Amino acid sequence: MSGQAFRQITLVSVTGLPDARGAALALQWSLQQMPGARALLCCPQAPADLAPGIVHQAIAPLNYHEYSWFMMFALWRVVQTEFALVVQDDGWVVDAANWRDDFLDCDYIGAPIHLARIDGPAGTAWRTRFDWAQELQQPELAVTPVQNGGFSLRSRRFMRALVDHPQVRVEIPPPDAVEGDPLRMHWHNNALLEDVQLSGVLRPALEAVGMRFAPLALARDFAIEHAGPQLHHGYDPLRLFGHHARVRQLVSLAPLTLRSQIPLSQLDLWYGEREILQMFERRGYRIESAAEPSPG
Repeated sequence: MSGQAFRQITLVSVTGLPDARGAALALQWSLQQMPGARALLCCPQAPADLAPGIVHQAIAPLNYHEYSWFMMFALWRVVQTEFALVVQDDGWVVDAANWRDDFLDCDYIGAPIHLARIDGPAGTAWRTRFDWAQELQQPELAVTPVQNGGFSLRSRRFMRALVDHPQVRVEIPPPDAVEGDPLRMHWHNNALLEDVQLSGVLRPALEAVGMRFAPLALARDFAIEHAGPQLHHGYDPLRLFGHHARVRQLVSLAPLTLRSQIPLSQLDLWYGEREILQMFERRGYRIESAAEPSPG
């Protein structure tokens, strides 16, 4: 663990929601583990009990897609250090003792998620549910797992990449389906999300201008979203630096409490999730599970 490294980092949480208490808790808990780092909460209204050491930056309310635009185009305007560590109410530092200084060798690093871009002789395709892991050993294919943005480390030059390299342009494809009642647009590869854009869709263009993405093995040690049977087989969750997943939220620091959005009866339907929650319990967290679904 390097105090000098932490002084280069701003812990930052961005939310356009009126209630930012969860984000503030994630910042507070992460900052306690990373002495020397800065902490910044970007939200419309600061919580009344915002912890000392966390700076509030007022922003306009953001919808789901405006959040992505902020992260791609405006994050560099509010972060003054060489790196930003993005945290959210469902993504925070698990154990700063697992910090590695070689994380700073990357311009972008986040947990490998279930989605990956596959480039091969037949063109570009996308694989979900970690199905891409079985294609890693096929030499004719270039497999690019998307790296999670909700808990991610980004260099300042990466935060400015779309400003300094205007030829790298965000690409929004037509929706794969428009269906339902009411009608909704659906993108099977979640192409509108900022982490899919930056580490999936735009990765070749960003690498061409010198951006360095974490290799898969390093990203797996950095953090986890969900576990995949091949990717995470045999890994040790106690070695994780951080995590991010919508199904886990930090709801209290005293006592330290994680709320799982998965009912206990359904936990084993999520590969590896029981082991992840057990890791949190070993670290002193109290686990609150979602209510069981009503019968029938």
